[in-house]
Amino acid sequence: MSKRKKQLLRYVLKKRYIPSQNRRRVGQNLILLTVFIFFIFLINFAIIIGTDKKFGVDLSEGARRVHQTEITVQAKRGTIYDRTGVPIAKDSTTYTLYAIIDKEYVSALQEVLYVEASQFSRVAQILNKHLGLEMDYVMQQLNQPKLKQVYFGTLGKNISYSKMTEIQKEMEAAGIKGIAFNTNPGRLYPNGNFASSFIGLANLVEDDKDGSQSLQGQRGMEYALNSVLAGQDGKIVYEKDSRGRIVPGTENVKEASVDGQDVYTTISAVLQRSLETNMDVFFGKTNGKYANATLVSAKTGEILATTQRPTYNPDTKEGIDDKDILQRSLLYQENFEPGSTMKVMTVAAAIDNGTFAPNEYYNRSEIKIADATIRDWDVNAEEIFAPMTLTYAQGFALSSNVGMTILEQKMGDERWLDYLSKFRFGYPTRFGMSGEEAGLLPEDNVVSVAMTSFGQGILATQTQMLRSFSAIANNGVMLEPKFITGLYDSNTDSVRLAQTEVVGKPVSEKAAADTRQYMIGVGTDPTFGTLRGSGGPVIQVDGYDIAVKSGTAQIGKEDGTGYLEGPNDTINSVVAMIPAENPEFIMYVTVQQPESWSIAFWKDIINPTLKEAMLLKDSLNLTTPAPALTSVTKETKYKLDNIIGQQPGVTASNLRQQLVQPIILGNGAEIKKVSVEVGSNLSANQQILLLTDRFTIVPDMYGWTKENMDIFADWTGIEVEYTGNGSRVVGQNVPIGKDLEKTKKIKINLGD
Repeated sequence: MSKRKKQLLRYVLKKRYIPSQNRRRVGQNLILLTVFIFFIFLINFAIIIGTDKKFGVDLSEGARRVHQTEITVQAKRGTIYDRTGVPIAKDSTTYTLYAIIDKEYVSALQEVLYVEASQFSRVAQILNKHLGLEMDYVMQQLNQPKLKQVYFGTLGKNISYSKMTEIQKEMEAAGIKGIAFNTNPGRLYPNGNFASSFIGLANLVEDDKDGSQSLQGQRGMEYALNSVLAGQDGKIVYEKDSRGRIVPGTENVKEASVDGQDVYTTISAVLQRSLETNMDVFFGKTNGKYANATLVSAKTGEILATTQRPTYNPDTKEGIDDKDILQRSLLYQENFEPGSTMKVMTVAAAIDNGTFAPNEYYNRSEIKIADATIRDWDVNAEEIFAPMTLTYAQGFALSSNVGMTILEQKMGDERWLDYLSKFRFGYPTRFGMSGEEAGLLPEDNVVSVAMTSFGQGILATQTQMLRSFSAIANNGVMLEPKFITGLYDSNTDSVRLAQTEVVGKPVSEKAAADTRQYMIGVGTDPTFGTLRGSGGPVIQVDGYDIAVKSGTAQIGKEDGTGYLEGPNDTINSVVAMIPAENPEFIMYVTVQQPESWSIAFWKDIINPTLKEAMLLKDSLNLTTPAPALTSVTKETKYKLDNIIGQQPGVTASNLRQQLVQPIILGNGAEIKKVSVEVGSNLSANQQILLLTDRFTIVPDMYGWTKENMDIFADWTGIEVEYTGNGSRVVGQNVPIGKDLEKTKKIKINLGD
């Protein structure tokens, strides 16, 4: 025996016990093991009780999944109406098509319930006929191996009830089984192509957390007002039996659904349909790249109709993905150089400044500004349209760049830039839509500033132009563009109704009225009027004088190196105000890069639209916001969030969506103070001040409430002296734009 084996044997025999001792020893070990396991159990039990988790798993949640199920209750998305209650966008049920191709899908009687291979071609024909699906694509989907059912992409979704029933009937007639539909909440746009780029779209979006689907705004008003329209989905918990089936009567409302608010827009359905028809004629003749037309109430700033081309049908989705369709709104999401329609503001500013002498002559051959030479459009084209010597009134009718430049030089660059600031160029309107461009003031050089007098070297949006035109049409008082006339909350049967919002007075009443008179000459002057054709004024409505101005602007290259030079590389535009003496409506139309052009084309879109607007003027109820809501007396509450530190522009836009009227003080990046207490209820049309972290110049206070003037005085330490009776500011003795730190006292005239 080896040495190691002997050592092992001695060790074993050394601790040898008799059988009774061995049994006792095993028993003791078992008791110790049992106690140890018991303590482990207690510790785990304590952990489970204390944390409700084991191995990172929520035990209560797991139990709920076994014995309960949670169902999302879709909130009703708010309806979008026109100003009188005609639905523009409303909730509906849509259908998604799918085909069952599982060959094991048969009935108890062995009846085939799937699409058979021999029927694929017929299915493709039917879907091509009703949905526009390519037959090759349908065949490819149906022939996919190892799948039980197949879907058919975008065109197979959002199908209307009528279209669904048509497909069902034709499939049944052909003896085809296995074609089925899922129901989905959808959005119906009953008017088809109807301010499509402005109203926008709402589509189904899947929640990443629970897989439920809900309608979410994707563009336009549907996107901008999504928080207003969407509401809040609810949650209901049901008990399940041992087989996983819902037990009736066990529902428990975890979260109640809150329906979205209905939005009553400022749009008139009648005028919108008319504008769509007229735009089709106009755009068909010009064959431009893009076109836009907007009709506004001159006395309220309300957008009554607006459309752009090319466009799409939000109901059928036809054209929505067309590469030629601009996926942005020309109204507020596109900067452009406005061209000669800017001369309306130039003349108004010169009149207001006292430097416009209508009967004074000037030579229009050319004018040199630094190293640049400015010439008139007909001189540049080498087709002299009129004499080289004109009065300034004639020069305006002729749309003379030289004449406007001389007027700007007489005012001086600093003074002209002050007027541009008064007209709020360079500042977005923040009228409540998302993705709005801000425009751009001219570069800091004499040539760029001079060019802005005839609409080049400056960028603007159409809403900015409309805001400025409102001051000319409304006797110097500038109005905020509006597209909401009322908000209705069905959950509380309450409403918020909009009123006109004044945002300044850049020129005097006389300057605005005189400018409109000179604008009449643009269409009526037989010698110099650029909007007078061989048969008389191009833009005319029987019985009314119309103040008009046309513009033809160059288009800047994307790389900023100059302008496009093609024969059609222009943006042609017209503004019209009717009646000129006391305008009710403003219309602004633009067309970019028209392949065919004549000034006579303007009459195809402007004349019938203005004529219908004047005929309908009394029935539009422009003085009554949302007539359909007049019976609702309770006002919806809106509590002000903590906006301190937030961006002033975004905040102002959000406030206007709730029909609050914000005034931004300064051009800082964040809000420093607000004139009302955070968390307080804000009434509809309540005017509030938002003080930014950079406030250095005296603002235009026209239209401010006396209460806000007092707050301004408290914030700045400036002494305010009041004269006159009334509750609103109608005059101030300190010029707009003066250094705030050098201002110690302001005299304010109050009126109504």
